[in-house]
Amino acid sequence: MIDIHCHIINNVDDGSRSIEESIEMAKIASNEGIKKIINTSHYHLYSDYITGESLKERVEKFNHILKEKGIDIQVLVGNEIYYSKELISKLDELDFYSLNNSKYVLLEFPPDDFPDNIEDIIHEFKIRNFVLILAHIERYHKTIKNPLLVQECIEQGALIQINSNSIEGKYGKEIQNFCKKLLLGNCIHFVASDAHSCTKRPPKLKKSYEYVSSLIGKENADKIFIQNPNKVIENEDIQILPSNIPTNSNLLQKIRNIFKKGR
Repeated sequence: MIDIHCHIINNVDDGSRSIEESIEMAKIASNEGIKKIINTSHYHLYSDYITGESLKERVEKFNHILKEKGIDIQVLVGNEIYYSKELISKLDELDFYSLNNSKYVLLEFPPDDFPDNIEDIIHEFKIRNFVLILAHIERYHKTIKNPLLVQECIEQGALIQINSNSIEGKYGKEIQNFCKKLLLGNCIHFVASDAHSCTKRPPKLKKSYEYVSSLIGKENADKIFIQNPNKVIENEDIQILPSNIPTNSNLLQKIRNIFKKGR
């Protein structure tokens, strides 16, 4: 498996706090069957997080340590960009990393402020030849209340990522059911750990992979956990299949159609 959203490099953001913890996270990931990790350190306009060339050097150094210790995992460079209203106007001058320097960019929003102009944001990245991956879509109050908003984002060209802990119900039944609805509606393209430590949010995917396999089949699970992430790393196109989230209004329309046919 490939983890496209992880904060494994130590002392660059709010993820791993020491090299020892980073090494332990890598061991956990390896035991889970994860072979590659994209380190997605936070990129925030108004923070002192490590970015740019310094971040790249730390990733390279950590890979050397993993090799010396015989831990069979490769860590790749990337950022998780934090959206703010000023971001788009500064986009062309920022030193953020896309995922493994591909066309794919990981973007997150404040939990209580998923933007009304999401179509414009997707478009701004698109005209710069980027494909947006919306991070942990299940953490935004607005999308939970209106799952069709996720479908609209996909129709505009965005891809969707959810966290493994959310699938496993560790953030409550409502979020777990929301993830299930999106999976059944073909609205999820990636599941990642969003790991920040060895304990509170470790780099584990095996349990969520098994759950997704049982829910929508192994072939679809492999796309989400292996094939799509590999296409990100290789900078290849990802096929976006039609999504369909069932709603009460859809059900009502189907009932009406049945009655119409009976006349």
